[in-house]
Amino acid sequence: VPYDIPSDGKQHDVHIQDHSLLASFEHFTVPKMEKDAFLVARVAGWEDFNLLPGETNLYFEGGFVGKSHINPQITTDTLDLSLGRDKGVVVKREKVKEFSSSKLIGTNKKEVFAYNITVRNTKKEVVNIIVEDQVPLSKNKEVEVTIEKLSEGKIDPTTGKVNWKLSLQPAETQKIRLIYTVKYPKDKVLANLKN
Repeated sequence: VPYDIPSDGKQHDVHIQDHSLLASFEHFTVPKMEKDAFLVARVAGWEDFNLLPGETNLYFEGGFVGKSHINPQITTDTLDLSLGRDKGVVVKREKVKEFSSSKLIGTNKKEVFAYNITVRNTKKEVVNIIVEDQVPLSKNKEVEVTIEKLSEGKIDPTTGKVNWKLSLQPAETQKIRLIYTVKYPKDKVLANLKN
């Protein structure tokens, strides 16, 4: 497409191509860090368009949602594009006081941490969401971490990350319970244990 570009020393955007791609949508949330859910478009077949690395404008449901950067050299067979926060998915993480405790047992301190994570779909369509949390890991033999309840979550033993894959029907709410115990010598202070 021929363009006349002014030679005024300013940056000018030039429209080169438009592509409409089919995507599957998935939500992602880490309620320990952020209370919102984020919508991610997972695009397959993008390799057919011979894309160049650079900035891209993202539109979803007829509206501009933001900018992203695409680098085809480091992208796998599925291109993941974040479409931002989705207020139609409500996420809450709260400590469960009746299951949480702190006790002295001889020379050790035993702390139980219990959390409820509630995910509610207020949308009119099914929402698939990945919920992520983390349990502490110990490299010190004096500090023992025991997982009591994961609500069918999958844990990565090398990082302590716990993942749940949920599918919520319209107006459905699901609850996840995470409980773990940390036992350590009472004269030690463990940093970043409270979360």
